[in-house]
Amino acid sequence: MVTVCNTWEEIANAKADVAILPIGAIEQHGRHLPLGTDWLIADRWAKELGELLNAYVLPAIPYGNSQEHMGFPGTITLRPQTLALIIEDIVLSLRHHGIKKIVVLSSHGGNWIIKPTIRDLNFRYPDVTIVWTDGALPGEKERIPQDIHSGRGETSTMLFYHPELVKMDKAEDFTPDVGQEYNDYVGFDRTTKVGVWGKPTEASAELGEQNIESRVERQAQYIQATLVKLEQLKSGEISA
Repeated sequence: MVTVCNTWEEIANAKADVAILPIGAIEQHGRHLPLGTDWLIADRWAKELGELLNAYVLPAIPYGNSQEHMGFPGTITLRPQTLALIIEDIVLSLRHHGIKKIVVLSSHGGNWIIKPTIRDLNFRYPDVTIVWTDGALPGEKERIPQDIHSGRGETSTMLFYHPELVKMDKAEDFTPDVGQEYNDYVGFDRTTKVGVWGKPTEASAELGEQNIESRVERQAQYIQATLVKLEQLKSGEISA
């Protein structure tokens, strides 16, 4: 493992081909934990991972997207687009020096912008491979989703809504042996045979009707309850 505590010459001699980019946050963590909890965890976690991977471990970015915590003093937030641009600049700096395998580690769940950023950078810079720290191992079937795109669920919905547009005679089943996050790394054309992840041959209009009815009913309940609760929270009438 090498870090920014090493010299440029030591970095060059280490010939690390993997870099770890940890991202934390500065935000409230209740009355019992410091504002820098996510940053401290990310920094330590990345170093432990770097030892195992013999990687170039970057210092954890202390700031993240923490808008949901701005009601508490001391919280610092970056706009999503700002964090995305920081990640891109770091990736391009590493790429310039020949490090094209980059692991992104985030200890803050609110850094949602990282996922589309990884997808976008992998698409725009195909010579670079940017991955998450976690996901299903190839062949680890219990963690691999079985129906996420054009499969039984989506096809059933279309059979119910627009059966005239569905060509069931051309339906074919396929489930890859890798996790869904691989689509952010290389795209559906590499993870699937024809763009299907699931079992469309098991679809039916009846199943589509059942799924839609239960989904819409629950969504309507959620929307109604949430609008009432939010009005109460914003007015200070109640606390969560």
